[in-house]
Amino acid sequence: MTEKITKKADFVDNEDGTVSDVTNQVMWVKNDTWIELGRLVTWHESQSYAKEMNEKKFAGYSNWRVPTASEAKFLFDEEHTNTDVEGGEVHLNPVFPSGCGFSTWTSETRGAKAAMGYDLRSAYEYWLAKENEGFPSAVRLVRQLKSESATVDGEPRFVNNGDGTVTDNETQLMWKESDSYLELDKWVSWQEAKNYILGLNQHQYAGFIDWRMPTRKEVQTIFDPGNPVTDKYGDTILLAPEFPPGAGQTCWTKTLHKTDKALVIRFQFYNGDFKWHQNGLRSHGVRAVRAIKK
Repeated sequence: MTEKITKKADFVDNEDGTVSDVTNQVMWVKNDTWIELGRLVTWHESQSYAKEMNEKKFAGYSNWRVPTASEAKFLFDEEHTNTDVEGGEVHLNPVFPSGCGFSTWTSETRGAKAAMGYDLRSAYEYWLAKENEGFPSAVRLVRQLKSESATVDGEPRFVNNGDGTVTDNETQLMWKESDSYLELDKWVSWQEAKNYILGLNQHQYAGFIDWRMPTRKEVQTIFDPGNPVTDKYGDTILLAPEFPPGAGQTCWTKTLHKTDKALVIRFQFYNGDFKWHQNGLRSHGVRAVRAIKK
Protein backbone atom coordinates (compact mmCIF):
# COMPACT_ATOMS: atom_id res chain seq x y z
CA MET A 1 0.00 0.00 0.00
CA THR A 2 1.22 3.48 -0.84
CA GLU A 3 2.42 5.33 2.25
CA LYS A 4 2.11 8.81 0.83
CA ILE A 5 -0.95 10.70 2.10
CA THR A 6 -2.79 13.03 -0.24
CA LYS A 7 -3.66 16.31 1.45
CA LYS A 8 -7.12 17.76 0.94
CA ALA A 9 -6.97 20.36 -1.81
CA ASP A 10 -7.71 24.04 -1.21
CA PHE A 11 -8.73 25.45 -4.60
CA VAL A 12 -8.55 29.14 -5.56
CA ASP A 13 -9.89 30.53 -8.85
CA ASN A 14 -7.20 32.85 -10.24
CA GLU A 15 -9.65 34.48 -12.72
CA ASP A 16 -7.25 33.87 -15.62
CA GLY A 17 -8.33 30.41 -16.71
CA THR A 18 -6.35 28.69 -13.96
CA VAL A 19 -7.10 27.26 -10.53
CA SER A 20 -4.47 26.99 -7.78
CA ASP A 21 -4.37 24.21 -5.22
CA VAL A 22 -2.48 26.03 -2.49
CA THR A 23 -2.37 22.97 -0.23
CA ASN A 24 -0.59 20.75 -2.74
CA GLN A 25 1.28 23.61 -4.45
CA VAL A 26 0.03 22.99 -7.99
CA MET A 27 -1.92 25.07 -10.53
CA TRP A 28 -4.51 23.57 -12.88
CA VAL A 29 -5.90 24.74 -16.20
CA LYS A 30 -9.53 25.47 -15.38
CA ASN A 31 -10.92 23.84 -18.52
CA ASP A 32 -9.97 20.34 -19.59
CA THR A 33 -9.59 19.25 -23.21
CA TRP A 34 -13.23 18.18 -23.54
CA ILE A 35 -14.40 21.72 -22.83
CA GLU A 36 -11.68 23.28 -25.00
CA LEU A 37 -11.68 20.83 -27.93
CA GLY A 38 -15.13 19.24 -27.69
CA ARG A 39 -13.71 15.71 -27.84
CA LEU A 40 -11.63 13.18 -25.99
CA VAL A 41 -7.93 12.77 -26.85
CA THR A 42 -5.41 9.95 -27.00
CA TRP A 43 -2.44 10.00 -24.63
CA HIS A 44 -0.13 11.19 -27.41
CA GLU A 45 -2.55 14.00 -28.19
CA SER A 46 -2.51 14.99 -24.52
CA GLN A 47 1.25 15.47 -24.77
CA SER A 48 0.86 17.57 -27.93
CA TYR A 49 -1.84 19.66 -26.24
CA ALA A 50 0.51 20.44 -23.35
CA LYS A 51 3.19 21.47 -25.84
CA GLU A 52 0.75 23.81 -27.61
CA MET A 53 -0.33 25.41 -24.34
CA ASN A 54 3.32 26.02 -23.45
CA GLU A 55 4.14 27.50 -26.85
CA LYS A 56 1.42 30.11 -26.42
CA LYS A 57 2.30 30.60 -22.71
CA PHE A 58 -1.22 30.05 -21.45
CA ALA A 59 -1.91 32.35 -18.47
CA GLY A 60 1.72 33.46 -18.73
CA TYR A 61 3.35 30.08 -18.08
CA SER A 62 5.31 27.67 -20.26
CA ASN A 63 5.61 24.66 -17.94
CA TRP A 64 2.18 23.07 -18.31
CA ARG A 65 2.18 19.27 -18.38
CA VAL A 66 0.07 16.16 -18.00
CA PRO A 67 -0.39 15.43 -14.26
CA THR A 68 1.24 12.56 -12.44
CA ALA A 69 -1.08 9.87 -11.06
CA SER A 70 -0.59 11.31 -7.57
CA GLU A 71 -1.49 14.83 -8.72
CA ALA A 72 -4.62 13.63 -10.51
CA LYS A 73 -5.87 12.40 -7.13
CA PHE A 74 -5.78 15.99 -5.85
CA LEU A 75 -8.72 16.71 -8.19
CA PHE A 76 -11.01 14.13 -6.61
CA ASP A 77 -13.22 15.96 -4.09
CA GLU A 78 -15.44 13.55 -2.18
CA GLU A 79 -17.35 16.37 -0.48
CA HIS A 80 -18.43 18.05 -3.73
CA THR A 81 -20.05 16.96 -6.97
CA ASN A 82 -20.01 18.36 -10.47
CA THR A 83 -21.36 17.14 -13.81
CA ASP A 84 -19.46 15.84 -16.78
CA VAL A 85 -20.24 16.31 -20.48
CA GLU A 86 -22.92 13.61 -20.33
CA GLY A 87 -24.58 15.05 -17.24
CA GLY A 88 -23.12 12.34 -15.04
CA GLU A 89 -21.80 12.95 -11.55
CA VAL A 90 -18.09 13.54 -11.01
CA HIS A 91 -16.36 14.37 -7.74
CA LEU A 92 -14.78 17.61 -8.91
CA ASN A 93 -14.84 20.86 -6.97
CA PRO A 94 -17.35 23.41 -8.41
CA VAL A 95 -14.50 25.90 -8.87
CA PHE A 96 -14.00 23.93 -12.11
CA PRO A 97 -16.75 24.32 -14.75
CA SER A 98 -19.27 21.57 -15.43
CA GLY A 99 -19.38 19.79 -18.78
CA CYS A 100 -15.85 18.40 -18.55
CA GLY A 101 -14.60 14.89 -19.21
CA PHE A 102 -14.97 12.37 -16.41
CA SER A 103 -11.32 11.32 -16.57
CA THR A 104 -7.86 12.69 -17.17
CA TRP A 105 -4.73 11.18 -18.62
CA THR A 106 -1.69 10.98 -16.33
CA SER A 107 2.04 10.82 -17.03
CA GLU A 108 2.32 7.32 -15.56
CA THR A 109 3.13 4.83 -18.33
CA ARG A 110 3.89 1.17 -18.95
CA GLY A 111 6.47 1.09 -21.70
CA ALA A 112 5.52 2.46 -25.11
CA LYS A 113 2.00 1.04 -25.18
CA ALA A 114 -0.08 1.98 -22.12
CA ALA A 115 -0.72 4.97 -19.89
CA MET A 116 -2.77 5.49 -16.74
CA GLY A 117 -6.00 7.41 -16.66
CA TYR A 118 -7.77 8.67 -13.54
CA ASP A 119 -11.58 8.58 -13.26
CA LEU A 120 -13.19 11.39 -11.26
CA ARG A 121 -16.43 9.47 -10.85
CA SER A 122 -15.00 7.01 -8.36
CA ALA A 123 -11.30 7.77 -7.80
CA TYR A 124 -10.47 4.88 -10.12
CA GLU A 125 -7.10 4.33 -11.80
CA TYR A 126 -7.02 2.35 -15.03
CA TRP A 127 -4.66 1.57 -17.90
CA LEU A 128 -5.42 2.50 -21.51
CA ALA A 129 -3.56 1.97 -24.74
CA LYS A 130 -1.88 5.25 -25.64
CA GLU A 131 -3.00 5.07 -29.26
CA ASN A 132 -6.42 3.43 -28.75
CA GLU A 133 -8.87 5.97 -30.13
CA GLY A 134 -11.79 3.77 -29.04
CA PHE A 135 -11.10 4.39 -25.35
CA PRO A 136 -9.56 7.85 -25.06
CA SER A 137 -9.75 10.32 -22.19
CA ALA A 138 -9.74 14.03 -21.50
CA VAL A 139 -6.73 15.69 -19.88
CA ARG A 140 -6.45 18.56 -17.42
CA LEU A 141 -3.03 20.18 -17.44
CA VAL A 142 -1.09 21.15 -14.34
CA ARG A 143 2.05 22.99 -13.30
CA GLN A 144 3.93 23.38 -10.05
CA LEU A 145 3.59 26.56 -8.04
CA LYS A 146 7.13 26.10 -6.75
CA SER A 147 10.02 25.13 -8.97
CA GLU A 148 12.00 22.10 -7.81
CA SER A 149 15.14 23.65 -9.29
CA ALA A 150 14.80 27.09 -7.71
CA THR A 151 17.90 29.05 -6.95
CA VAL A 152 19.43 29.14 -3.49
CA ASP A 153 20.81 32.55 -2.45
CA GLY A 154 21.13 33.54 -6.10
CA GLU A 155 22.88 30.31 -7.12
CA PRO A 156 21.34 27.38 -9.04
CA ARG A 157 19.97 24.77 -6.71
CA PHE A 158 21.47 21.81 -8.61
CA VAL A 159 25.00 21.99 -10.02
CA ASN A 160 26.55 19.35 -12.25
CA ASN A 161 30.16 19.13 -11.04
CA GLY A 162 31.49 17.63 -14.27
CA ASP A 163 32.91 14.57 -12.49
CA GLY A 164 29.88 12.31 -12.46
CA THR A 165 28.30 14.03 -9.46
CA VAL A 166 25.53 16.59 -8.88
CA THR A 167 25.44 18.95 -5.89
CA ASP A 168 22.16 20.11 -4.36
CA ASN A 169 22.86 23.48 -2.73
CA GLU A 170 19.56 23.45 -0.89
CA THR A 171 19.97 20.13 0.93
CA GLN A 172 23.79 20.15 0.96
CA LEU A 173 23.85 16.68 -0.57
CA MET A 174 26.01 15.38 -3.40
CA TRP A 175 24.46 12.75 -5.68
CA LYS A 176 26.02 10.35 -8.13
CA GLU A 177 24.86 11.60 -11.51
CA SER A 178 23.95 8.11 -12.78
CA ASP A 179 22.16 5.50 -10.73
CA SER A 180 23.11 1.83 -10.54
CA TYR A 181 20.62 0.92 -13.27
CA LEU A 182 22.30 3.22 -15.79
CA GLU A 183 25.72 1.93 -14.81
CA LEU A 184 25.02 -1.81 -14.42
CA ASP A 185 22.12 -2.19 -16.89
CA LYS A 186 20.30 -4.51 -14.50
CA TRP A 187 17.98 -4.45 -11.49
CA VAL A 188 19.45 -5.00 -8.04
CA SER A 189 18.21 -6.27 -4.69
CA TRP A 190 18.73 -4.18 -1.55
CA GLN A 191 21.86 -6.16 -0.62
CA GLU A 192 23.21 -5.83 -4.15
CA ALA A 193 22.56 -2.09 -3.91
CA LYS A 194 24.61 -1.99 -0.69
CA ASN A 195 27.42 -3.90 -2.43
CA TYR A 196 27.29 -1.51 -5.40
CA ILE A 197 27.80 1.49 -3.08
CA LEU A 198 30.54 -0.35 -1.20
CA GLY A 199 32.32 -0.68 -4.55
CA LEU A 200 32.02 3.07 -5.15
CA ASN A 201 33.76 3.74 -1.85
CA GLN A 202 36.46 1.13 -2.49
CA HIS A 203 37.28 2.84 -5.79
CA GLN A 204 36.94 6.33 -4.25
CA TYR A 205 34.39 7.43 -6.80
CA ALA A 206 34.89 11.15 -7.63
CA GLY A 207 37.48 11.20 -4.86
CA PHE A 208 35.15 10.30 -1.95
CA ILE A 209 34.78 7.27 0.34
CA ASP A 210 31.54 8.17 2.13
CA TRP A 211 28.91 7.28 -0.47
CA ARG A 212 25.77 5.70 0.97
CA MET A 213 22.13 4.88 0.25
CA PRO A 214 19.72 7.81 0.55
CA THR A 215 16.91 8.03 3.07
CA ARG A 216 13.37 8.22 1.74
CA LYS A 217 13.20 11.95 2.47
CA GLU A 218 16.53 12.58 0.75
CA VAL A 219 15.68 10.80 -2.50
CA GLN A 220 12.32 12.56 -2.61
CA THR A 221 14.18 15.89 -2.94
CA ILE A 222 15.37 15.05 -6.47
CA PHE A 223 11.90 14.00 -7.65
CA ASP A 224 10.73 16.71 -10.06
CA PRO A 225 7.18 16.43 -11.50
CA GLY A 226 8.00 19.32 -13.83
CA ASN A 227 10.70 17.37 -15.67
CA PRO A 228 9.33 14.19 -17.26
CA VAL A 229 12.00 12.02 -18.94
CA THR A 230 11.98 8.39 -19.99
CA ASP A 231 13.71 5.36 -18.60
CA LYS A 232 15.24 2.65 -20.79
CA TYR A 233 11.85 1.10 -21.51
CA GLY A 234 10.13 4.32 -22.56
CA ASP A 235 8.28 4.77 -19.26
CA THR A 236 8.02 8.24 -17.77
CA ILE A 237 10.08 9.16 -14.71
CA LEU A 238 10.13 12.55 -13.01
CA LEU A 239 13.63 13.56 -12.08
CA ALA A 240 15.49 16.85 -11.62
CA PRO A 241 16.89 17.89 -15.04
CA GLU A 242 20.51 17.74 -13.92
CA PHE A 243 20.27 13.93 -13.89
CA PRO A 244 20.33 11.95 -17.16
CA PRO A 245 17.35 10.00 -18.54
CA GLY A 246 17.42 6.22 -18.64
CA ALA A 247 17.62 5.79 -14.86
CA GLY A 248 15.62 3.23 -12.94
CA GLN A 249 11.99 3.90 -12.15
CA THR A 250 12.60 3.18 -8.48
CA CYS A 251 15.36 3.72 -5.93
CA TRP A 252 16.25 1.70 -2.86
CA THR A 253 16.61 3.66 0.38
CA LYS A 254 18.29 2.97 3.72
CA THR A 255 14.96 3.32 5.55
CA LEU A 256 14.23 -0.03 7.20
CA HIS A 257 10.91 -1.05 8.75
CA LYS A 258 10.96 -0.71 12.54
CA THR A 259 9.72 -4.23 13.25
CA ASP A 260 10.23 -6.19 10.02
CA LYS A 261 13.84 -5.82 8.85
CA ALA A 262 13.01 -7.62 5.61
CA LEU A 263 11.08 -4.54 4.47
CA VAL A 264 12.77 -1.45 3.06
CA ILE A 265 11.28 1.69 1.55
CA ARG A 266 11.59 1.92 -2.21
CA PHE A 267 10.97 5.34 -3.77
CA GLN A 268 9.11 5.54 -7.09
CA PHE A 269 10.26 8.18 -9.58
CA TYR A 270 7.24 7.63 -11.80
CA ASN A 271 4.77 9.12 -9.31
CA GLY A 272 6.64 10.38 -6.24
CA ASP A 273 5.21 7.74 -3.92
CA PHE A 274 7.04 5.12 -1.89
CA LYS A 275 6.30 1.61 -0.69
CA TRP A 276 7.66 -1.00 1.68
CA HIS A 277 9.41 -3.61 -0.44
CA GLN A 278 10.95 -7.01 0.32
CA ASN A 279 14.71 -6.41 0.38
CA GLY A 280 15.46 -9.68 -1.41
CA LEU A 281 13.46 -8.76 -4.50
CA ARG A 282 15.26 -7.08 -7.37
CA SER A 283 14.10 -3.53 -7.94
CA HIS A 284 15.35 -1.07 -10.55
CA GLY A 285 18.29 0.54 -8.80
CA VAL A 286 19.83 2.85 -6.24
CA ARG A 287 21.34 6.33 -6.48
CA ALA A 288 24.34 6.95 -4.22
CA VAL A 289 24.49 10.09 -2.11
CA ARG A 290 26.82 11.73 0.38
CA ALA A 291 26.58 14.72 2.72
CA ILE A 292 28.70 17.73 1.84
CA LYS A 293 31.00 18.41 4.76
CA LYS A 294 31.60 22.07 5.51
